[in-house]
Amino acid sequence: MPAGAGDEAEDYLVTETEEVKMVSDYSGLDFEVCLNLGIDTFKLLFRDAFVYRMKQTEKGREYLENAWLLKQTKPDRKKLRQRFRKEGGHVKY
Repeated sequence: MPAGAGDEAEDYLVTETEEVKMVSDYSGLDFEVCLNLGIDTFKLLFRDAFVYRMKQTEKGREYLENAWLLKQTKPDRKKLRQRFRKEGGHVKY
């Protein structure tokens, strides 16, 4: 599972089937059925299970928001214009 940058799990905390357990719990599918899913289906269900789990807490929602922000590659020009005009600056584009 994703962790913070530089976080390393202790050996005694590492599990081999945590992802399968998450998919099974989220989807209601039997553990063995999850093991036999196609990789694309499994990854989709794992992503959804992870997002669902993170949305359950304020800290998790903050994590998802930060992950989304880090993924953005284009500036929100409308918000930038609003912000810099409020601060009194004149921005030319």
